[in-house]
Amino acid sequence: MNLVSLHCLVFAALTILLYFVIPGKARWVVLLAANIYFYLSYGPVYIVFIILCALISYLSAIVLEKKIAQSAQKLKEASAEEKDAIRRAGLKQKKSICTITVLLILAPWIVIKYGGFIMQNVLSVLSLFKINMENTLTGLILPLGMSFYVFHAIGYVVDVYRGKYPAEKNFFKYFTFVSFFPHITEGPFSRFNELGKEIFSEHRFSYDRLCEGCARILWGAYKKVAIADILAGYINTTLGNYEDYGFILICFAVVLYSFRIYADFSGYMDMMCGFCHILGIELSENFKQPFMAKTVDEYWRRWHITLGRWFRDYVFYPVSMSKTGSRLSKWARGKWGARTGKLIAGHLALFFVWTATGLWHGANWTFLVWGYLNFIVILSTTQLEETYKGIKTKLHINSDSFIWKAFCVGRTFVLISIFRFFSLSPDMGTALSTIAHAFTNFRIKEINHVIFFFKNISGENVILWDIGIVVLIIVDVLCEKGKWEEAKKKCPALIRTVIYALMLLTLIILAPGEDVASSFMYANF
Repeated sequence: MNLVSLHCLVFAALTILLYFVIPGKARWVVLLAANIYFYLSYGPVYIVFIILCALISYLSAIVLEKKIAQSAQKLKEASAEEKDAIRRAGLKQKKSICTITVLLILAPWIVIKYGGFIMQNVLSVLSLFKINMENTLTGLILPLGMSFYVFHAIGYVVDVYRGKYPAEKNFFKYFTFVSFFPHITEGPFSRFNELGKEIFSEHRFSYDRLCEGCARILWGAYKKVAIADILAGYINTTLGNYEDYGFILICFAVVLYSFRIYADFSGYMDMMCGFCHILGIELSENFKQPFMAKTVDEYWRRWHITLGRWFRDYVFYPVSMSKTGSRLSKWARGKWGARTGKLIAGHLALFFVWTATGLWHGANWTFLVWGYLNFIVILSTTQLEETYKGIKTKLHINSDSFIWKAFCVGRTFVLISIFRFFSLSPDMGTALSTIAHAFTNFRIKEINHVIFFFKNISGENVILWDIGIVVLIIVDVLCEKGKWEEAKKKCPALIRTVIYALMLLTLIILAPGEDVASSFMYANF
């Protein structure tokens, strides 16, 4: 189902209508039906995977809860001498169940998404020894939303294992959470104890929420269609034929790519958050003005926020607080001092986080390199923090000055854009060739002829994306200063109506274009 289409508009309207027509306690059933219809609209075959994933995690959580209850009962009846042994046995059982469950959930996802990549690299190594074999795992199609619902299911099982909340006894309620269509294709990554309360609570219809939600949906659709999709044509043409361009135009395309992926991904989030807001369900926000970040680390705390939290809770903390992490810290303290010893376990965990982040985005070395570049910069910033402070002191740099903050924001944006040379390339060869060509063919004269920048796109589209990017930046600046809501309230109703009408008209005009039918970028991850 194309999310920017009449089909989706009718689907959303019917869902909202039915949701508020039937009794409050049964409204979650409407969402369950909507989830199933939404998923089936992309193809009925792949629903088997999400049902199995939900069933495995649902049953595992119930078994875990029973084991926790049994251990608690045994502890009540046991003597002081027996309690330690009961705790160890109970913990071992729970760990085994949780580990097996996570592996069962991950296995199909790993085979489908990474089987071809793993096999390709194994065969490359074997070819060095004159062993030639055919890769039989190519061409596997990843089911819709698998990278998201697999993580939702794992997070749920681990949370029950940790005793954060009880297991859900109603499978259909749990399946409603796992398959919740607003978060299944691009997130956000939700927790059952948070989103579950929202889904299963009774919500009354609100006209104000309807207006607010529709306005946000319109803004999200506008970002997708009038910015992201229009930019896509120019970027793909330029980077797909990079040999025809010089350093300036290639870098210009990469910078525009940063705006494209932001408009695309945040546009999706605006649409889904707006839809849920109408229902009274509040999704977790996934963005907080990422282009206002002053460091790469801060950028990733503002971009795809819920994915970062997921990796923090289920990868970073378990690795950094593990026995291996503790031993490594102890060894580093003796070798390099207390400060490094304190940081080293975090560095190890951060390496695993960025390895996982790179691979989650795609089964390709380009994504791994992209992840490691982010890791190296974040690691260097943390490790050399005291050195940076000393340099700023010697140079009398005021960290609170506007000029310094603007420099930091610009520096971070440039670094993030440079890293994208890898994440947007189909393979390492193309990424390295593009970089090599750009940095050996400056063609400075191109900057004197504006027509070179836009020779592959119409003037109308240039105007549209210019307006869109400017508005996007203005909105983000106002949000960063906490003045966006105030600005909306102060804006006269007539002007707001005209703005909404122009945005809607733009969407209608662009609707027949092929680019509108393109999928959201993060749905491919």
